[in-house]
Amino acid sequence: MIACNSAAFSPIDNAKVAAALADGLQTHFEFVRVELVACPDLQSIGVAASGMCGSTALLEFGGEPYAHNPKYRGTNVSVVDMLEASGISNAKVFGAAMADAAAIGGNSGEMISNVGEENLSRVARVGPDKQCISESYLAETCGPIANLFVSEGAPGEVLRVEVRKRIGDQISLTQAMRESLATVVDGDLHIGMGGVFELLSGRIRSHVMPNYDCIEDGYYDVSTEQVVRDFLQFYEHMGPGLLFFTALWTGDPTGGDLNLRTSGEHTHFYHPDSSVQQAGHYHGDVTPNEVHYQGYFNLADRIIRFGDIYDELGIKP
Repeated sequence: MIACNSAAFSPIDNAKVAAALADGLQTHFEFVRVELVACPDLQSIGVAASGMCGSTALLEFGGEPYAHNPKYRGTNVSVVDMLEASGISNAKVFGAAMADAAAIGGNSGEMISNVGEENLSRVARVGPDKQCISESYLAETCGPIANLFVSEGAPGEVLRVEVRKRIGDQISLTQAMRESLATVVDGDLHIGMGGVFELLSGRIRSHVMPNYDCIEDGYYDVSTEQVVRDFLQFYEHMGPGLLFFTALWTGDPTGGDLNLRTSGEHTHFYHPDSSVQQAGHYHGDVTPNEVHYQGYFNLADRIIRFGDIYDELGIKP
């Protein structure tokens, strides 16, 4: 079985989480509604599984050195193997990852995982004219970075979050949620969460990673294993009608031993209409007066860490 380390997130009452989100998000949005509801059939909005409850976990793979140091380029991992290692039966998965370049003709791409009763995953990549290309992604592998939410896909109680009209400076809904949840964690007691949400109105800022041969040399310092210059292809026109998949966490429940992604969240999206070429990595909205999000979220019981390149190199992310 694939090697991994894991840690439990703090057990916390859903009502307490809902109250923290409702209170905290009011700093960021004019309209906020957070409630505990029975999970609806998520297939009605384009999710591959009908639910997101039962046993749950966040999965994290890899890191920036795998993605950008030429020594490690081409690193991939079997999502099937990670799901097997999670021990969750009949696992359903969604979230954000880099695509396995070998599965898409050697190109770079943003993988949007959405696997349940069927595989509805997609990949975003940069076209020859710097346009976004969104296409089906049926490979059972992902590339050098992944943050996924896995569950039994069962019915159960979830958090329904709806916000409209941003009034704060934080442009990212998922980061605003993390800030709100920080009020109910203490020390190394942390919360993990996965969710799906829609952009009902407004537009967002996003990026897609271009192919390596389209990036100028020197954007990555291999001596420090750090990106030192912008290299991403950004877009500021996408939406509305987008479907987002996120994994987020308030911090590392081990105090830092798992070397988790420093952003504390990873969110990818696509437009459910495959003819609309809009997909990629979410940063936040660019239309504060128009933005309207609605979605469903569930807590993760634990986080499972695979392919810890930072531990291998003896450095911190």
